[in-house]
Amino acid sequence: MAKRDMMKKITAAVLAGTVVLLTACAGGGPKTLSDEYVTVENYQGVEIEKAEAGEVTEEDIDLVVDHMMQGYTAQHDLPKDTKITDAIVKETMSDKAQTVEEYREEIRKQITETKEKAVRTEEETRVWEKVMDNSEVKEYPKDRLKEIKGNLVDLYTTYAQQEGMEYEEYMKAIKMEDADLDEAAKASLKQELVANLIAEKYGLKPSEQDFQKALEDYAAEYKFSSVELLLKTVSEEEMHQMVIRDNVKSWLTDRCKYVEGSSEDQDEGKASEAAGSGEKAAGSGNEDGNTGKEAENHTDSDEN
Repeated sequence: MAKRDMMKKITAAVLAGTVVLLTACAGGGPKTLSDEYVTVENYQGVEIEKAEAGEVTEEDIDLVVDHMMQGYTAQHDLPKDTKITDAIVKETMSDKAQTVEEYREEIRKQITETKEKAVRTEEETRVWEKVMDNSEVKEYPKDRLKEIKGNLVDLYTTYAQQEGMEYEEYMKAIKMEDADLDEAAKASLKQELVANLIAEKYGLKPSEQDFQKALEDYAAEYKFSSVELLLKTVSEEEMHQMVIRDNVKSWLTDRCKYVEGSSEDQDEGKASEAAGSGEKAAGSGNEDGNTGKEAENHTDSDEN
């Protein structure tokens, strides 16, 4: 009898521990955060539908190979129907693969990683949208709001110059008014306020070392040849805010809850994924015809 009671106690302890773990995964801590500018409610344990990556098909791989061969044949003045060979793979396409089959497997892994990253990004977006819906701005810091709007004006001024147009003329052409910039600035600042509030509470602001590493990652992802060139395009302050927001999004998504969506929604999501996977994979080549090894070197002049 005593042995049975002991087993009950052990089982109860194990179950209690499991409940604690499950609660932690779903998100513990206060349900509401607030400061002088913004209030955020129900930010942990946000319910979203799980995004699905889908399998990598042979057609996905074919699309990438065809795209890369288009660049190769154009560079070497070869017939467009030239088939990829082991020699071409070793010469141009890969630092590691020695055969066409090895190259195709390399592409498969790259597409898989791209799909998995896209899934994570989609889930972070779903979580963040719900957190923003659960947030309310009490007051916008006026100086920061003015600064963000000024950055938007500068951005659209640059677009206008690229089109050889005056700012007012360009804004009229794209049917955007000053009030639209006001709303865009407020939307951007709301995200910043929410992200900073959560980051401050849970220690999610990057250290200087983490920030520099993030800058390097962003520069590589967006094809800038250096961090310095990246910071000529986007200010260090804006990049710092971007890193904070990304840290918060990731932290919140780690604590989300997955719920089942309707079969119709799932079918639509799979169809969309299937339609876009090949195009994203093909984008791993460059429009100027550079392929594989030849595409590794980016110069400042290319970026500008």
